[in-house]
Amino acid sequence: QFDCICHTLYQSKEGGPLVKLFRENETLLSRMGEEYWTDYVVLGYLLAQFHSEQYERLFETISRGVFSTRHYKELQDLWYAGRYKESEKKRHKILGAVEKYRIRRKYPPPSTIWDGQETVYSFKENSRKYLKQFYTSNPYPSLEQKKEICRVTDLELVQISNWFKNRRQREKGVK
Repeated sequence: QFDCICHTLYQSKEGGPLVKLFRENETLLSRMGEEYWTDYVVLGYLLAQFHSEQYERLFETISRGVFSTRHYKELQDLWYAGRYKESEKKRHKILGAVEKYRIRRKYPPPSTIWDGQETVYSFKENSRKYLKQFYTSNPYPSLEQKKEICRVTDLELVQISNWFKNRRQREKGVK
């Protein structure tokens, strides 16, 4: 039941109720032991830490945790959101794009939530490599081919279409 509640609140990004839920069930959770927590109990706990501005505990929990690769992206987003909020709180101002970029460079996600692939403009190394290989054989992929590229690279159709369009445009400028 607790897992189901955490799952629902986590998916709806309900931070306040999650904070309350974990505070009210502190005794139960400590008796249970963190090693027995399900994915959504852990994710709910992390979101509660973020929402209650316990950033150091959030970073520590993520750094020492074991997570399914399917949660890496959302955990990386939470990691960076925590880093941004922590910095904004210290500086007493909203961060700009350059400051956020510097934070991402200074505090990359730990190996517990990162597969080690460098990401440039939302494209991982392997995805870029695959797109470049495909481009050499066909700079104008059909919709079906783009859908297959989506499946292989885990990118959105619009990202793939834009990548090919931009690549053709850059090639045009070189000639």
